[in-house]
Amino acid sequence: MKTRFVFGIAAMLLVVTAVTAQASQMSYYVESDNPVLKFFLGVKHEFPGVFSTELTQGQAGFLNAFGIKTEPVQIYEITGKPTCNNNGICEPEQGENPSCADCKNDGEEEPPAEGRTCTPSTQLPYGITMVNGGSGGLGVIVAVLDTGVDTDHPDLVGNIKDCVTKVTHFVPDSKNCEDGHGHGTHVSGTVLANAGSDGLGIYGVAPEASLMAVKVCDKRGLCYGDDIAAGIYYAADNGANIISMSIGGDSPDSQILAAIDYAVDKGVLPVAAAGNDGPEDGSIDYPGAYVKVIAVGAIDINEQVPDWSSRGVNDGDDVIEEREVEFGTPGVSIESAYNDGCYAYKSGTSMATPHVSGLAAKLWDAADGVLDGAGNAVDTRSYLQGIASDIWTVGDDTATGFGLPIAS
Repeated sequence: MKTRFVFGIAAMLLVVTAVTAQASQMSYYVESDNPVLKFFLGVKHEFPGVFSTELTQGQAGFLNAFGIKTEPVQIYEITGKPTCNNNGICEPEQGENPSCADCKNDGEEEPPAEGRTCTPSTQLPYGITMVNGGSGGLGVIVAVLDTGVDTDHPDLVGNIKDCVTKVTHFVPDSKNCEDGHGHGTHVSGTVLANAGSDGLGIYGVAPEASLMAVKVCDKRGLCYGDDIAAGIYYAADNGANIISMSIGGDSPDSQILAAIDYAVDKGVLPVAAAGNDGPEDGSIDYPGAYVKVIAVGAIDINEQVPDWSSRGVNDGDDVIEEREVEFGTPGVSIESAYNDGCYAYKSGTSMATPHVSGLAAKLWDAADGVLDGAGNAVDTRSYLQGIASDIWTVGDDTATGFGLPIAS
């Protein structure tokens, strides 16, 4: 009887589809495990009790009328969207497809070493120095959920453990994990670039860590919630210790939150950007705003907070709660690897986030006080809070939370 009912719904859906053929489709979650609905509607991703698909508003309303809950998939963006200002410094910019080409170090000023396309302006960028990075991370796997990675970059190729795509909404980016944007490569470089086999490249915070690159954003910098959720599940199921997400949006996505719950239950530490929507309090983005995620704001070389760095609603009690920023780390004019084998300067909380992800990898084994290779997420998060240097304003503030974590 139930199967006939669902077949009836599916048949009527076909009628609705025909009537609204010219209506635009959107991405929705459908709360159902029924194979008939999945067959008729198509499936982007499957989650426990839920699948994602493309629906018109008419189709969504029809399903809701029959008690089958639907919910729009949130669309996030990479939160460091840099361009070059008149001083050659990269700053976040609102808008489509910003470029940082003029800020790249393409090696023209100084001939590159043999076998390299170019070399960085410095091997230890100021942000790596500020957090006392540049070493460690052995045995720790960091999943970077972003636009993919330049798999041939000399400073990253030796650390890439895995590289997959979970992108389903933009066909040209659904084929492989290569970075068509540059953002994911830049973020990955800050986490764990190892200077290359010749030792002439750039260093990240934890150059001995392993990279799991999970492409969840397309080359336009758009990241659909169901792709992100699928990426989180993948990382958690395939051995990631830390998940780094330099992405964000104004509203929570139910399946991303469910995936984070799953990952945390499996012992994974999630880290995400606070966003570039400051300076108003409460401008923090999701998923960073979720209490189970470390939210990272940006500071500059002088430990000052740029206006664009999103703020939380921190109440000064030194306890991280929903929509509170946890740390402030370097995110202004950060040099790192780029997707053409070279280097670029970028700004944003996207650039601040991998400093914390890298520190978590560097300190993973030491956080519980026993160097036995059995580090864990809970102790690492607590340890990072304990080593944070109070900056900006006194105490647990809305822009930098506990402050700037510095490895000893």
